[in-house]
Amino acid sequence: MIKALYAMLGVNMWRSAVTTLDFEDAAWGKLVEKAHEAGINMIVLDVGEGIEWKSHPQLAVKNAWSYYRVKQEIVHLRDMGITLIPKLNFSATHHLWLGEYRKMMSTKVYYDVCRDLIHEVYDLFEKPEYIHLGMDEEGNANLLQNYEGLLNFRRGELLWHDLKYLCDTVTALGAKPWIWGDICGEFPEEFQKRFALDSVLLSPWYYFSFNPEHFKKISDGRPSEIAFYRDTFPYNQMGLTYIEEDPGYVKMRSELEASASLGYGMVPCFSDWGGSPYNAPEMIEFYTQRAKSGSLLGFMIAPWCRTKTECLEELFRNLDTMKKYTGDM
Repeated sequence: MIKALYAMLGVNMWRSAVTTLDFEDAAWGKLVEKAHEAGINMIVLDVGEGIEWKSHPQLAVKNAWSYYRVKQEIVHLRDMGITLIPKLNFSATHHLWLGEYRKMMSTKVYYDVCRDLIHEVYDLFEKPEYIHLGMDEEGNANLLQNYEGLLNFRRGELLWHDLKYLCDTVTALGAKPWIWGDICGEFPEEFQKRFALDSVLLSPWYYFSFNPEHFKKISDGRPSEIAFYRDTFPYNQMGLTYIEEDPGYVKMRSELEASASLGYGMVPCFSDWGGSPYNAPEMIEFYTQRAKSGSLLGFMIAPWCRTKTECLEELFRNLDTMKKYTGDM
């Protein structure tokens, strides 16, 4: 069973761009040791601007990992029983790391660059079984309201074309494309028409409670947890009491229901990010009960914080959660 940790090398996926790698070697070493102790057997590493790209060197920032460093980490982790999987994110809401190419989305130049980068990580990471392509929150206009500059996203046929292009590029290399579960959850019937069951690995994600008895009061939540409709529909005008009543989270739970029983290989993702002690056990229960036989390949935890000493407490707390709920699996 896959017991995966999502970790950050590159961080230029969201609202601000760094020019020097925002990553600490000492924190990474401690994170890896803690992951090993927690029974992690796979680390999904968000690469972004964090390696010295040979095909497009302008995408790398100062102090990015060299090819030699990547190879060192692959061997070191393999000796510990941990597989290192590369993650790129081609979602229009998380692609600052692509630099000028993000402004060329869905053009021939863009497709060629995406192909180059996918081919490069496949070779660099020594022909990994999976390549994670991201693609979460694609088309979420509410998120884009928080960004600056050129804002765009895919919908309709362009979304399906680009997703298929990216996945087919991975498949042609001999790896399996791994994506977040958003698109399948939002369009389950169309997704089934476009993608064979064995053609893609999904990670549906959700970071709060399913059980109304465990819902978290908005007054107890951090601002970052009140995410999807905060700006468009202020909670104080909606009469909501609990974070899980957020229309965005209600929609997410519905989409998890829609996609859970389709039969695609799944590695659902939970997190301590939302501050809910019930998220991990309820996600495990949800998918154990609903996933088709043989389709639940494991679980992943995503702390959603950078690999830095100041974040170790949060990183370690997530790994303790993973060990607690998946240790006997």
